[in-house]
This record gives sequence, C-alpha cells and structure tokens, in this order.
Amino acid sequence: MMEVSMKPANTHIFDTLKKRIINLEMKPGDIILDKTLIEEFGVSRTPVREALIKLVQIGLIETRPRIGTFVTQIDLKSVKNAYEVKKNLEGLAAELAAARATDEEISELFEIINRFAHYDIIKDYKLCINDDQRFHQIIRQASKNEMLIEILDQLNTKTARFLQSIEYKIDDFDWFYETLKNMAHAIEERNPEKARTTTEEHTLKFVNQMSKRFFG
Repeated sequence: MMEVSMKPANTHIFDTLKKRIINLEMKPGDIILDKTLIEEFGVSRTPVREALIKLVQIGLIETRPRIGTFVTQIDLKSVKNAYEVKKNLEGLAAELAAARATDEEISELFEIINRFAHYDIIKDYKLCINDDQRFHQIIRQASKNEMLIEILDQLNTKTARFLQSIEYKIDDFDWFYETLKNMAHAIEERNPEKARTTTEEHTLKFVNQMSKRFFG
C-alpha cells in the first residue's frame, strides 16, 4: 500500500485520532464520519481522507465499501505477535539510545520515573500506561534510527490499545519501577550492553506475564 505523505494538517488529524483510538475515547466498532471530522478540524476533505488512509495503514480503522469507516476491533493474535517482535526490538532501541540519547531525552526518562513514584497503581492505571508508553517512546526516538522507530511505533499502537482495553494494572510495581530505573541509568551511563540487557529482561518478563494471562 502506498504511504501517504503527511502535511501539518493531516498529521494533526492523524495524531489526534490515533490518540483517541488508543485511549479508547473512540471504541472498536465506532463509525467515523468524514463530515464530522471536516467540521471539527475546520479543514477540507483532502487532509481528513489522507489522515484516515494512514490510520487504515496502521490497522486502527477499516473502510467497508458501501457501508462506512469504522474503528477496528482489537485482535488478540495481532497483539501477541506485536509483543513477540517488540521484546527484541525494544532492546536494540535501548542499545542505540545509550550511545545517541540527548541530555534532554535522558532527563525526561527520569521525570517519568519520578512520576511513577507518586502514582496509585489502581486509581492511576491510565496514567501508568501512558507514562510507560512515553518512556519507551523516548528510548525509541533516542535510537535515532528512523526505520526502528517506525516499526516500534506501529507495534506499540497495537499493544497500547490492548492495555487500555483490559485496564491493565502493574502486578509487581517494585520490580517494574526498579527495572525502569535500571534502563534509564544504563542509558545515562552510556552503556549500550547494559541498556540492551536490562530492557530485554524487562520486556521479556512483561511478555511472559501477558502470554500467561491472555494468550495461552
């Protein structure tokens, strides 16, 4: 499928709708009307259609001929496949980030860790999910590898929406918190091997937990 070139208006619409779908503000099966989006964003039909095509490409919406455009259902097999790929690529991203992250990116990692120290993991589960996703997004961006960033962003889109749908709460917060700190410190220390190892350990345990609970 041909990639859509995203202009500023298209990107804003795409990013906004993507966030709504991941956070379940737009739920699986919800219908999407071009006219409504044109009115909301104050644009012509073209940027709306281009943003929707991009959302189709990453599997968040689907168009049914002569019926309409809808938010896709969450497919467990696809989520499982995404986790299996992520567990290796997240480690690679951390390895590259240890060599390439800016001071600002490292600082934001520790800001997130500090926020986690004050969360109620039951009441604040949405904030926990969002900050965990942001933590890994920073590491991906810090890898400075555009192909790796794109692949992991697409995988993360599938897993993030799944976690929101099950209202995921962290089972072992102490372990989770300490491993995030270890990952951030390894990147701060510019230690690629340690960054990769700690990230792979973190991701593998999480994948194993998800597999036992949801994927069989």
